[in-house]
Amino acid sequence: MYEKEKKELEKVCHLLYERNLVAASDGNVSVRASDEHILLTPSGKNKGLVEAEEMMVLDLEGNMVEGEGKASKEYPMHRSIYQNRPDVKAVIHTHPVYVTAFALSGKNLPDNHLIEMRMMLKGTALAEYAAPGTMEMAEVVEPFLSDYDVVLLKNHGVVSFGKSLMDVFNKMEAAENMAKTIIMSKILGEPEVIPEEDRTRMK
Repeated sequence: MYEKEKKELEKVCHLLYERNLVAASDGNVSVRASDEHILLTPSGKNKGLVEAEEMMVLDLEGNMVEGEGKASKEYPMHRSIYQNRPDVKAVIHTHPVYVTAFALSGKNLPDNHLIEMRMMLKGTALAEYAAPGTMEMAEVVEPFLSDYDVVLLKNHGVVSFGKSLMDVFNKMEAAENMAKTIIMSKILGEPEVIPEEDRTRMK
């Protein structure tokens, strides 16, 4: 069932691990496989080692349709994103070091430092803290779903979503790279900003 989608999910999980966007068993990744089913990574599995046959198939109520083990407790957040954004086909939630450092500090990624922010991400949002795996986790993200594809989660991590797994992976990698660049630049001094008139011309 959904063998092609499972293989793609495996590939992206391995890429996340190889690019240091996940560590150990953290994070969770999902794909909207159909109008009725969502593929989701299993809980407690290292993303660098997880295999296609371990991916779980859930219905929109969170019931297991296919798979063994335990589904990620962050499923309610994934489901909320799919329900509120019909255009979204994949969701990635991880705890990458540099983006999470911003979230831990209660700061959003600035939109006036690097051109990638508007050209690749069209901005990011910062959601209030909610306990992982709770309905509140989904609720704090919901206000930003109509305007953003990347949301930082205070004291937690970041979630990205979009039209395909690779699209979402690219957004996550871009956000982490921007966060790292900004943090590293602060070692040399306060980063310069792009003038507003130039930012408005970026598409």
